[in-house]
Amino acid sequence: MKTKVTELLGIEYPIIQGGMAWVAEYHLAAAVSEA
Repeated sequence: MKTKVTELLGIEYPIIQGGMAWVAEYHLAAAVSEA
């Protein structure tokens, strides 16, 4: 997936959910990754 964020950060997937870590833990990250 290519977005401005992934290109800027040099990453393959735009998984930037750190702010939600206290709310959903790994469940949210897994759901976003599989979407």
